[in-house]
Amino acid sequence: MLISIVMAVYNNEKYFPLAVKSIMEQDYPQWELIIIDDGSTDQTPMIADKIAESDSRIRVVHQKNQWIYASFNRGIEQAKGDYIYILNSDDRIRPGSLKLMAEKAIAYDPDVIWTKVVMHECDQEQDIIAYNVKGLDERVKEEVFYPNEQRVHEGWPWLLSTSLAQNQANLYRAKIMKKHKFRTEVYGADTLYNIQIAPDVKSALVMKEPVYDFFIYKKDTMNVSIGKYYPNEHDMFNEIYCGYMNLFSSWDLPEESYMGQMVQLRIKQVTGEINSLLYSNCPLSAEQKLEHVLRKIPDEVLMECARLGDRQEELESRILSGIRTLLIQEPVGKGSKMYFVYELLEALLCYEKDERDYRKIEEAMENPNNPAKIGQVFYKKLKQIRESR
Repeated sequence: MLISIVMAVYNNEKYFPLAVKSIMEQDYPQWELIIIDDGSTDQTPMIADKIAESDSRIRVVHQKNQWIYASFNRGIEQAKGDYIYILNSDDRIRPGSLKLMAEKAIAYDPDVIWTKVVMHECDQEQDIIAYNVKGLDERVKEEVFYPNEQRVHEGWPWLLSTSLAQNQANLYRAKIMKKHKFRTEVYGADTLYNIQIAPDVKSALVMKEPVYDFFIYKKDTMNVSIGKYYPNEHDMFNEIYCGYMNLFSSWDLPEESYMGQMVQLRIKQVTGEINSLLYSNCPLSAEQKLEHVLRKIPDEVLMECARLGDRQEELESRILSGIRTLLIQEPVGKGSKMYFVYELLEALLCYEKDERDYRKIEEAMENPNNPAKIGQVFYKKLKQIRESR
C-alpha cells in the first residue's frame, strides 16, 4: 500500500530537510513524498531538488507563492497513494509511524486514521525545551475503531474534544481528499476541512500512539501561524462553530453530546481573539481595537452561543477583562469616542458604588459603540444586590 505524504514549504531551508529526513528514515518503504515549494526565495528550492535527486520516491513541485493550503491542494492533486498524510515542513513524523499507520489501514480499511499531534516548545535548533505542552498525548489512551457511519457520527464530538479533528495531520483515504479542497483564505482551514469531509467518512480509526511532533518555537517570529493577528479570525471561529452545530444537528445527535463542548470552545476563543490584537502585526489603532472588541466580537452568533450555554456572564467577563488588558497596554485619551470604557470599568470595579457609578454603567451600556450592551449582566446583578438590602 502506497502512502503519499504532502509537504508544503516556503523559505524554510533550515528545518524542512529535518522534516524530510524524518520520512526517509521510516522503516516502511512504500511511500512517496511530494514537496510543494511555494515560491521560496531562499535556498529551499535548490535543497529540495537535491534531496529529490537522492531518492526516486521524492518529487518537487515549484509554484508561485499561494500560501500553505493552496500548496496542500496542489500536493493532493499530485498524490498517487491509497492514503494521504500531510506533514508541515517545520515538524516531524515519529520513527515507525508510517509502518504502524499502514498496518492499521490494511487491518481496518478506514476512511480516516486520526493521529495524535504532540506539541513541544523548542529552541532555534529544534531541541525540545518543554515536552507535550498542551497535554494532547494524554487525551487518547486507547485505540478506537468506528466501523460504520453511525458510530463515526456518535464519536465525532469526542474527536473534536481531543483535538484530533481540529487539524489535518491525519491519514485520509485519497479518494476523499481528492474530492475536497482546503480553503485558502483562513488559517483554520484544517478544522473547516474536517467539517467538509465529515459526511463522506463512513469508518474511522483512532490511534493511541503519537505520530506527529509539532514544534512551537520559542521565538515567535519563527512560528508560521502562532502569535499572529488575523483580521478574519472572528468570522472564521463563528463559521467553525456554526458548521459543527449544523453538522451535529443534521446527524440527529443528542444536544447534550455536543452543545456544551461547542459553546465552551467558542466562548473560550474570545480571549484569544482579544489577545491577538496585541500582536506586533496588528495594524489597528488603540481606538480601533476597542471598537473591534465591543462592536465585532459580541455579534449575534456569539451572543446566541452564550445564551444557549447560559454563559453570558463568562462572555462579558472575558470581554471586559480583555478591554482592561488592552487599555493597560495601549491607553486612549479623553477625547476618544471609546474613552467611555474607562468609566465603565472604573464603575464596575468600584467597591462602594454611588449613584454616579450606576449612571456611568448605564451610560456606557447605551453608548452607540457598545451595541451589545456589555456590562449589563453585572449591572443587573449589582441592582439585585442593591435592591435586596
